[in-house]
Amino acid sequence: MKRTRNVVADDDANPAELEKGGQGGGGKNHYDVNEATLVAKHYSQRQNQNLEQRRQSPIYNLRCLNNFVKSTLIQTVTKKDDRVMDLACGKGGDLGKFKKAEIGYYCGIDIALESVRRDAIQRYNKGDYTFPATFIAGDAFVHDLEDVLGEKVNGLFDVVSCQFAIHYSFSTEKRARKAFENISKALRPGGHFVGTTVDSNVLVRNLRQTDGLLFGNDVIEVNFDEKHCKKEFLPPGFGIEYSFTLEDAVTDCKESLVPFVTFAELAKEYDLEIMRWTNFHQYVHEMLNLPKEGKYRSVHELWLHLMQPPGGSPADGKSLVPRNADGQSLLYATAVKPLNKSLNAALTEQEWEAAGYYTTFILRKKTKATAADEATKEIQKVVNERPPIPKSQPLSAKDVLVLEGAA
Repeated sequence: MKRTRNVVADDDANPAELEKGGQGGGGKNHYDVNEATLVAKHYSQRQNQNLEQRRQSPIYNLRCLNNFVKSTLIQTVTKKDDRVMDLACGKGGDLGKFKKAEIGYYCGIDIALESVRRDAIQRYNKGDYTFPATFIAGDAFVHDLEDVLGEKVNGLFDVVSCQFAIHYSFSTEKRARKAFENISKALRPGGHFVGTTVDSNVLVRNLRQTDGLLFGNDVIEVNFDEKHCKKEFLPPGFGIEYSFTLEDAVTDCKESLVPFVTFAELAKEYDLEIMRWTNFHQYVHEMLNLPKEGKYRSVHELWLHLMQPPGGSPADGKSLVPRNADGQSLLYATAVKPLNKSLNAALTEQEWEAAGYYTTFILRKKTKATAADEATKEIQKVVNERPPIPKSQPLSAKDVLVLEGAA
């Protein structure tokens, strides 16, 4: 696969200097310094944790819930030998999910330099992954991926995944458009864009129900700026920022609302049709109400595997999941039935409330043909013309493509 390297930002470069036109200034990919850079630096500075350290997190079970949502979403759209682009891949935390899907090729992109160059590379090399991988450190909401990966990027991927990150593109219309342009360009006809993001309807509703501009609980906190004191948000709604805090994760991080109407309009403009837009609460309800046997059995097995309280197995070794008198896991009862404070569930009420701040989405790249048989031929033609994938091999930090603005 032909790959062209953008201007490389020096590891110690000051982002402000890049903005002034230091390295590569004035080019068409001139990097626009924004809050995403600060977020990237935050994640780059965070060290990887082992399993035991992760279990000690006060939001351990919320993270497990997030993994359940991401895993089932990915399983819904990903097939064996698929080529996957993971936007905002971070430290490569979803590599295992794609391994389970038996994909054929992986491309991870994230603005956080050390998260990619140090952590994601290390995770990939230690994970016994059979699929080859490419890693890029850069902002996929700024750079044109055709300039990075060459013209062959068009239709190269079957799936584009963006977990908990597309909202960073909505800080400006320009960034959001570049995000959708890259996603649409990368997907083959019939391919899927899948992910998770903030549920703006929930945030705005909570804001209007509170007396001030701050709301949340001990786990999660959202604080809108004084300029939004009227609590009125007009379309298209780019750049509606708030400060976001999640315990043991981020503090006062700037994020942007993702108005569904605007999201849908952009999707349509870039030939993407929305197949799913479902709040986490409703999504979990739907998944856990699927038949427990047959093709959905793995969904329930994954739930019980992930959503167990920290501390390991009980003395009798029979069950990792505490159950109530009805034989249901307490966490299942907490998620599916109205919350009951008497239940000593693994997922706390505040964690469950925090989960409701997010939504899932699945979009499909439209085909030009309308008839099913013609659409199939169109898809197959693009698939047949794609370049062969590279061979799988261990990677080093030097293999990471570093783009201007990686922080």
